Amino acid sequence: MTQHSKHIVIIGGNGFIGDEAVRQALASGHRVTSVGRSMKPSVEYAGAFDYVPGGLGALVDKAELIKTVDAVWHLASSTVPAQATADPRGDAQDNLLPLITLLEEMRRLGQTRLLYLSSGGAIYGPPEQLPIPETHPLRPASAYGATKLAAEAYIRLYQDMYGLRPVIIRPANPYGPGQQKLGVLGAVTTFVNAALNNKPITIWGDGSAVRDFVHVRDLVQLMLATLENPVLGAYNCGYGQGTSLNTLCDVVEQATGVQITRNMHPARPFDPLKVVLDISKAKRDLGWTPNITLAQGVADLVARR
Repeated sequence: MTQHSKHIVIIGGNGFIGDEAVRQALASGHRVTSVGRSMKPSVEYAGAFDYVPGGLGALVDKAELIKTVDAVWHLASSTVPAQATADPRGDAQDNLLPLITLLEEMRRLGQTRLLYLSSGGAIYGPPEQLPIPETHPLRPASAYGATKLAAEAYIRLYQDMYGLRPVIIRPANPYGPGQQKLGVLGAVTTFVNAALNNKPITIWGDGSAVRDFVHVRDLVQLMLATLENPVLGAYNCGYGQGTSLNTLCDVVEQATGVQITRNMHPARPFDPLKVVLDISKAKRDLGWTPNITLAQGVADLVARR
């Protein structure tokens, strides 16, 4: 254990981002309690690791654990934008209400440090300026973004009323090893899988839509930086540069040596044309910077297949 070892509860530790968070936290010498819905963790980790099955509902029954840990990381989400649009009531029921339950339990037990994983791609809505700073108006154009906005509003309410000390991370489009097919995938993983399996891809629009792709390892590095720094409020997490879907295809084709068939469909109303995040606040306050380029990240994904 390191000199500054912390004990973190990671809700959603079996997920794509949660798995990387558990791995890096343990490698950094921290103690981790992972919380997931399944009976066993997705990976058997070495080090100071334990697992709580049954999801958030099981966690709230462990008062002493919540009370004594150094930080609670809420990384769990049961939907993605398209699913939330199809079932907004289910999105709120599955994601917002459990968060409120957690906030109430933390308030009751006097636990104040919460990291919440929001969305930098959905919460801002159509950008009024680029890159998008944290001070940009929050006008989500999807049910997914609306739930994230409501979650952030409740977190700020508990900060103002009960002394919660939250840090909110708004990631752009995370990708990397371990991103599995659970109904839908991120664009990077989708395109890589399509190329390696000689399958066509679907592009909504003409391919000129621009997104900010951030590697999951860089995202978790930002999370870990908050353990040693008592920052509060929201922080964008992206690569800080935009890449069009057509360019992403080119990058994947170069890494795989496979030409991808691109099936174009009309753009969807909830997809902004361009989303690039301003990450200067995280760089300034937390000394963080993303290190993995898109070309490097894609090449790594291809090498792991």
